[in-house]
Amino acid sequence: MRELFATLPDDPPPLPPGYLDTVLTRGRRSVRRRRIGTAAVWAVVVLVLAVLVVPGVPLPVQTAAPSAKPSLPDRFAGYSMLTSTVAKAPPGRAIALFGYGNGETFNMFQSLVVGADGDTYRQVDAMEERDRPSALLAPDGSRVLLGDDRGATADLILVDLTSGKRRLIPLGNPVGVRLLAWSPDGRHVAYSAAPLVGYDEFGTVEGEVVRTGTLRLLDLSTGGSTEVPAIKPAWTAAFAPDGRRLAVQVGQEAHLIDLDGREYGSVPIPSGRELAADVGWSPDGSYLATVPWLANGPFNGTTGGETDHDSFMYEIGDVEFVPVTETGTPPAPVQDVARLLGWRSAGSVVVATVNDAGHASLVEVQLGTGTRRTLSRFDTGSTCELGMQNCQIFDLHLATGLLSDLAVRSAGRPQRGPWPVLLNAAVGVVVLGAAFLVWRRTRSSTRHRGPEVA
Repeated sequence: MRELFATLPDDPPPLPPGYLDTVLTRGRRSVRRRRIGTAAVWAVVVLVLAVLVVPGVPLPVQTAAPSAKPSLPDRFAGYSMLTSTVAKAPPGRAIALFGYGNGETFNMFQSLVVGADGDTYRQVDAMEERDRPSALLAPDGSRVLLGDDRGATADLILVDLTSGKRRLIPLGNPVGVRLLAWSPDGRHVAYSAAPLVGYDEFGTVEGEVVRTGTLRLLDLSTGGSTEVPAIKPAWTAAFAPDGRRLAVQVGQEAHLIDLDGREYGSVPIPSGRELAADVGWSPDGSYLATVPWLANGPFNGTTGGETDHDSFMYEIGDVEFVPVTETGTPPAPVQDVARLLGWRSAGSVVVATVNDAGHASLVEVQLGTGTRRTLSRFDTGSTCELGMQNCQIFDLHLATGLLSDLAVRSAGRPQRGPWPVLLNAAVGVVVLGAAFLVWRRTRSSTRHRGPEVA
């Protein structure tokens, strides 16, 4: 080092004119560029957070106000793990309630409601907590009622879709429950209940209730239930359009009763068929709609057919009409039906259909002429189980009281509500971590490069 310094001249050469000013200027320019780069990085971070995280932040949610006309999207959105729940973000009144998903490899099912006033999708978390039992959607789409398919239960759960709140309705001693029908005025629910002494081969309560269940009428305004001992075993029912009468099938006969349990008549149901659950009485009161037994299960014979409402929609049948009085002339049967879902009027019904490829649709059918109009389609593509399986539809219900005024809207971007807190945190950590690494790299490269000199 001494020898190296010894070679240096005693007097260093003079600096170029204006050299110090140039170094200071370019040093300041380097600082500015570093600061601008850092600001740009953080601007990108803020933009990414706004795009990715803000939609998932649980901001105060205002329930969609009912529009002048309820509507149905012309296409239901596909499966999404980011769909929020009724409790976290109440959706308002719903047009549809259904199970959606697949369990071929992973058990990935959702119990969903779809808004009647917008493209709102929510999971019914109360149903998820009870392992997705069969449930009923109120005729006006404002509430969901559910029991428990896993075993005896001491209460029903009434979920308010406009507030997200739950109400427990006590049943007394624990019983196996099967919900049957909801009255058009929204006040009464018919269900079948039985002391649970066994399960069917699939581990649910339905088999025992179908064999031994007694009809009960629940008054939602008081929470009290009235047992009708003469109607046993009750396995399917439908209210009359006035809400003050009820048809309940036992064996191959539909018993016509009032809300006090008094029977005033009966209608024979053809062999091998059953009263369409919840929606089987026509709006003009003239006919009962019947469908084939959906499965040749263990309940066939003298006790009737297995309704199979929680199974995927794949079996195709028809709808036949039986006159309530001997003077009526029923319409011609409706063919190629997976589910009867409700009535638009006395002369048209809404049904679910499934084509050869397994794609489900909602179709309006004019009675008499058989004219069909597709109202909506379900996304049943390979979006379930992480993109490895087709999605399946089951336990589908429509808000029957909204169908007469129903419009069809063009489906927009699904509004699925706030993301889960853990997902928000994970996305935030990843974005901030990436921003920090970019900032460190930018700072390090600037420091090593040093100020620019001419």
